[in-house]
Amino acid sequence: MLKLLLFFKRIHFALLFLALEAIAIGVFLNGNVYQKARIAGISSRLVSGIYDKMADISGYFRLRAENDRLIEEIARLRSEITSRAYIDSLASGETDTLPSLQYYQYQPARVIRNSISKRENYLTIDRGALDGVEPGMALIGDRGIVGKVVRCSDHFAVAVSILNTKEFRTSGGIKGSDFAGLIYWDGLSHREVVLDEIPKYADMQIGDTIVTTSFSTIFPPDQPIGTIESFEIVNGTFYKVRVQLFTDLARIRHVYAVRYLDQEERRILEESVIGSAESGGIGKEGGES
Repeated sequence: MLKLLLFFKRIHFALLFLALEAIAIGVFLNGNVYQKARIAGISSRLVSGIYDKMADISGYFRLRAENDRLIEEIARLRSEITSRAYIDSLASGETDTLPSLQYYQYQPARVIRNSISKRENYLTIDRGALDGVEPGMALIGDRGIVGKVVRCSDHFAVAVSILNTKEFRTSGGIKGSDFAGLIYWDGLSHREVVLDEIPKYADMQIGDTIVTTSFSTIFPPDQPIGTIESFEIVNGTFYKVRVQLFTDLARIRHVYAVRYLDQEERRILEESVIGSAESGGIGKEGGES
């Protein structure tokens, strides 16, 4: 207590000065309408600025919820569009367009684990069997294909990434043409895959878009894969094409798990005729059957 009294004694002149200064400012403001209005304006702007910053911070923390809502809406619209197109084609009798309008359902998911630096890369998503995800479903990002689901628990699923040298194969073709080949990863770059077995008489140019085809029993047709970066003739018969991926797998955060509703019926039929060793894809679509 004594120390506190000694402290106040040392600063009592400063305290007295501050008190008198406060009184003087109060008298000045009360007697000067212009200064009073100016101070009020500054105070109002200061308070408004604080509220604006608080609103910005609150909005930032709501972005994730808003983003999830938009992704859910996109998935619903994609499913609805393919469903309506399929039904409209049946009603109009335009059966020649049915292969590209088969019915697919889209389920949004968040990527919670991912690898790109190994020879066999996988992704984990935050949706599982209780959410309707099951093995055999395709994973598609906003810009192109990502992988395929291979195993599920109740709340999570693991998928083979397109960046997998052993377990991923699918069909791909040049957009706007009938030429198709085999898409696979050779392990050289996480931004490139290979399109193989394209006939040498196929017309292609660097920059052409590569998409999935209706040969796939997993991916919807005409899904973007990437663009032609280079190509060369192999054994004088086929092109080997290097494709730059649209999707940067190192930065993928959100995907859609896609269910092909006729997948099982088609698989059983093809296996009953061709045999399981030859079913799927363009003659053979390794890893998809």
